[in-house]
Amino acid sequence: MIINNYTKSSKNPLLPEAFQYLKRRDIFAIDYIHRQIGVGNEAVGFSLYTFDKELLWEVVKPIGGVLLLIDHQQIWLAERHNAQKITIWVYDLQGNALASLPMKDEIVDANIGLKALPDNKVIITFYGGQDGAMSSLLSFEDKKLTIVKKLPDDIDFCCMMSEKEAIFVDFYEAKLYIMSYPQLKTRKEYQFSEDWGVVAQPLEGTKILITDLNCNRHYIFDLSAMTIEEEITFKGFEPYQEEGEDFLVTDIDELHYHNGQWIATYMEVDSQCNAVFYWLVSESNDK
Repeated sequence: MIINNYTKSSKNPLLPEAFQYLKRRDIFAIDYIHRQIGVGNEAVGFSLYTFDKELLWEVVKPIGGVLLLIDHQQIWLAERHNAQKITIWVYDLQGNALASLPMKDEIVDANIGLKALPDNKVIITFYGGQDGAMSSLLSFEDKKLTIVKKLPDDIDFCCMMSEKEAIFVDFYEAKLYIMSYPQLKTRKEYQFSEDWGVVAQPLEGTKILITDLNCNRHYIFDLSAMTIEEEITFKGFEPYQEEGEDFLVTDIDELHYHNGQWIATYMEVDSQCNAVFYWLVSESNDK
């Protein structure tokens, strides 16, 4: 599908107006329903704000990962002690610590991702780039944090397909897995082209968005049929062949679906050789 009708913006439509200063490398999490945003920093700590930048509370700890679970009255933070040690904290919405769990960063100084699952469980993933990724399933019950299970190397949680099925992808092996939940045993798998670098994000129903990061191409994948449905791109940003390469690429390095609109990100270089990011926002809600 080629999106013909869209607008170009120098502002990130996924960020509240008061937080346009945040960059990709920054650590933050957004709750659009409750209009709150949590911003973490390994130098100054964590702050919870409303979209209007009213400070709700803050904590002075070097924070390397943030997850907002407002409906569950929880905020999960990953405190970075050094390159190999972190602590996972669960706070209530008033900033009171409920539980903590020390963990080892076996990749060493990895980026940290926290993603929610049902039943007070969270996946923590240590992302190490070419060094791979390591994930564990955590549980918060009876005011205690525990490690339920360590997952196979390099798989990354995408979303829940149902209450009993979870979707994971392996960036390096270019595979998708449908796993039972909470057992996390593989029920089905799908092999993409072996030269892909696969990441995934949820859409709606049985559809997810698959991105091949090796060439910045984006596809809708149907989990019920286990098939790629179509590629998504914007007019003027269609796939092209770079000189000396035998595969097609695009300049759209990120694509999201939010509030009925496709939102793409691409980069230009200005006259001072600085990277400048722009966003393309579709005018339709076709999906």
